[in-house]
Amino acid sequence: MDAESQRFRQITMKVLTMQLNSTSVMDIVAYGGAAIGMAVAVTEFLHGNLNLSGTLCIVLLSSEFFLPLRLLGSFFHIAMNGMAASDKIFRILDISEPKTGEKTLPEGGLDISFRDVHFSYEKDREILGGIDLQVPAGRFVSLVGESGCGKSTIAGILSGKNREFSGDICIGGVALGDVREDDLMEHVVLVRHNSYLFKGTVRENLQMAKTDATDQEMREVLKKVNLLGFLDTQNGLDTVLLEKAGNLSGGQCQRLVIARALLKNAPVYIMDEATSNIDVESEELIMDVIHEIAKTKTVLLISHRLANVVESDQICFLKDGQIKERGKHEELMTLDGDYRHLYESQMALENYGKEGNV
Repeated sequence: MDAESQRFRQITMKVLTMQLNSTSVMDIVAYGGAAIGMAVAVTEFLHGNLNLSGTLCIVLLSSEFFLPLRLLGSFFHIAMNGMAASDKIFRILDISEPKTGEKTLPEGGLDISFRDVHFSYEKDREILGGIDLQVPAGRFVSLVGESGCGKSTIAGILSGKNREFSGDICIGGVALGDVREDDLMEHVVLVRHNSYLFKGTVRENLQMAKTDATDQEMREVLKKVNLLGFLDTQNGLDTVLLEKAGNLSGGQCQRLVIARALLKNAPVYIMDEATSNIDVESEELIMDVIHEIAKTKTVLLISHRLANVVESDQICFLKDGQIKERGKHEELMTLDGDYRHLYESQMALENYGKEGNV
């Protein structure tokens, strides 16, 4: 950060120096030209070549002739910023498209397997240090651990966002690197806590998951997330949303995102902190929906709140980029390890102030 800050300072000072120099030149030309014009007008007046009204007119207008030059200089800094921005845009456009596979995933339930998977965002900092993970088809598996342990990184890898990994990852028996990107998106749905909702109507946002969805199908998924009643008091499926659904509460936004995911009807769902930053009532509703999905789909739940993962078929506790503990909730509590300590700490914090405590 120190090196980048120093480089940014040097570039900024270089731009400001160029702007100062150009502004100075423009000021000299503008005000110097105006002064010369005034001096010539006065001289001609003294020699009797101009009358008083003509002299005053030239004196008053002389500065106006040169002010556009000074304005041009003030636009120099804006132009430099535009050039820098365009360079970045073209640099992004010149990046070659990542190579994807040509295979498709089989229909039906899909199992997921990780074998000795490593991943790093930077060369000297490994996020995943040899992950071995099995998620059988139709099972409910949860990933837990403290922030920065690699939970969301695993979600990013499975959804095709993080590609530079080493090791073996298979979905439905097909290597992840061999799967076509569009086919992966059809079979694996990632729901984040900040999944985007676009400006438009509820109908338009839902149809992003299934373009030919009927009104009945959309109303059914909205009913499952307990959002249909509220929307019916507005304008139903034609309720207008602001950018990022700014006219809905956080819980309503997240329930709408999950309704869109349900409409996709994919065999694998990854819930990455889908219940964070929302009220308790909405969290309970969303967890009920996730448990319902887990009855028929493969669900990988990532949660910082351990109370949400108690009913999972398997819980994997990550620490330092590795799975340190795995098993059902009762088994992990019996181990008396990091999972139990974190669970009890969270429960103590959540129950603080209850039962007469102050």
